[in-house]
Amino acid sequence: MARVRTNQVVVPISIDPMDAIVQRIRAGSVVPIIGGSLAHDLVLGGHDEIDDAYAVYCRNQGFELASNSLAEMLQFRGVADENLPDLRYLKEDYVNFIKNRLVDMAEAAAVDSEAMDEIDANFESLSLSQVCDTLGFPSFDERSNPYVLLAALNLPIYITTSSHGLLEMALQRAGREPQTEICRWRPGLETQLPPILGGDYEPSREKPLVYHLFGYDEDPASLVLTEDDHLNFLVAVSENLGNDHDPVHKRVRLALAESSLLLLGYSLRDWETRILFRGLIVPRTRLIADDPATGVVNIQLRPGILEENYLNRYLDRFSLDVSWRDVAEYLADLYSRVDA
Repeated sequence: MARVRTNQVVVPISIDPMDAIVQRIRAGSVVPIIGGSLAHDLVLGGHDEIDDAYAVYCRNQGFELASNSLAEMLQFRGVADENLPDLRYLKEDYVNFIKNRLVDMAEAAAVDSEAMDEIDANFESLSLSQVCDTLGFPSFDERSNPYVLLAALNLPIYITTSSHGLLEMALQRAGREPQTEICRWRPGLETQLPPILGGDYEPSREKPLVYHLFGYDEDPASLVLTEDDHLNFLVAVSENLGNDHDPVHKRVRLALAESSLLLLGYSLRDWETRILFRGLIVPRTRLIADDPATGVVNIQLRPGILEENYLNRYLDRFSLDVSWRDVAEYLADLYSRVDA
């Protein structure tokens, strides 16, 4: 903020929400919360297209689904598909479907044959981000990549509902050492990814925390995918809010309460958005006595005028302004102001 003499009369001015966010980014007191649609749009052909493709995938296996909502399709298939041995296999199969979709798209784009041979030889052991790394896609040299712009904001904590490691890749390319952690939303999630919070580690600009709320694809059992998963996640984070059994680590809860939030890549109709708000955003004000810092929600799909008015008023209750701009365009503008 500019220097003002204490005996100087100052004419009040309105503050642009983006200017407030810029100041707090420079201070390291902004927490981005990044939706899964960023990865889907960047490397998988689009968020809605994945739902459609999964419906086709199930149909090709002789399993017809009435819905094109991913959480509903996975819920129904998990209960009704007698060929599935258990729910863990359902999640492993979904992760495999996502990787296959990426590789199919790469083949259609005539990607380097040596890279494709390497992927074919190691397909089962590779995560989606490792497949992307082998393909050299997406480019982390382009400022149009929203993950590159997020990494350039140089913040200590990033929260995401994406299960993929593209943000970690972007942070590594920016010369930083990201530390991956997941929300322990159900028992038994300490095996594949040992906790990193709670010891000597403290999130910093050099070693930022990337906190995967809805799980990480390197451990399919950690994923929040079905309708039941979403509801169980909501119950777990609500019933244990702030106590010793809270699945959201207290360091993350503190950052959510004290920082400005920057929600990017969310749609109004997704389960991901609804559970995020009810589980983390709405309870945010209970954890601190003062009003929470202001923030911004970037909505992917613009609704009708009545819905827009409702959403503006609803989010204002949580000190959140709404941006309707394209995510990459918004981040490019934000970064240019931070870097100015």
